[in-house]
Amino acid sequence: MAGPRGDISESARVTRGGGGRVVRYYADVHRKARNGEGFRIAYTTDGVSFKHADSFDEVPAGPGDQLFVDTIPLSHTDGVLDLLRRGVEVYYLRRLTMIRKRREELRLPKTARGDIKSLMSIEDRWFKRVTEDFLVLRRMIAAYRSLLRTHQQLINKYKALSEAERKVLRPAINSLEEQMDALAKQIAVEAGRRYPAYNRLVD
Repeated sequence: MAGPRGDISESARVTRGGGGRVVRYYADVHRKARNGEGFRIAYTTDGVSFKHADSFDEVPAGPGDQLFVDTIPLSHTDGVLDLLRRGVEVYYLRRLTMIRKRREELRLPKTARGDIKSLMSIEDRWFKRVTEDFLVLRRMIAAYRSLLRTHQQLINKYKALSEAERKVLRPAINSLEEQMDALAKQIAVEAGRRYPAYNRLVD
């Protein structure tokens, strides 16, 4: 990867091994303005012409190209997985706070375009390359944490109820615990398959 970027219009392409050209895409993920639900993706290769997409798989990147993005919402996991399978290298920003800092330094507007231009000026060392293993396990772990939060909420309610009311709630808690146990086993299997070192740690 290239080092610190200079003029953003010149940083969109870097030389690929063998003399080819790698296209660099830069993307900002933001909530949709209409109702705040869901996300919209704005992207560019030169900081001048911008396009929008509803999913990462709509970004026209090809094998060997690179995509630099501020964040990857869980709901966009499948789109990023599609890019990876197409041979695209995907990188996400390690610290989102750097966007605001760089935007203020460059005196850019607080818009998707301003954030993308800020992203383009950040050195490569602040980005982490995404792998399929990371994305798949992250989504599974997020699902488990969601169940865990719901379980804790039910337990708190359970403690405040009468004995008769507890009998009504107990089956729901038991069902949730079964789901958590099943998902935890799936995560362990998936982690062992994708990260052989995991099996050595738990054996």
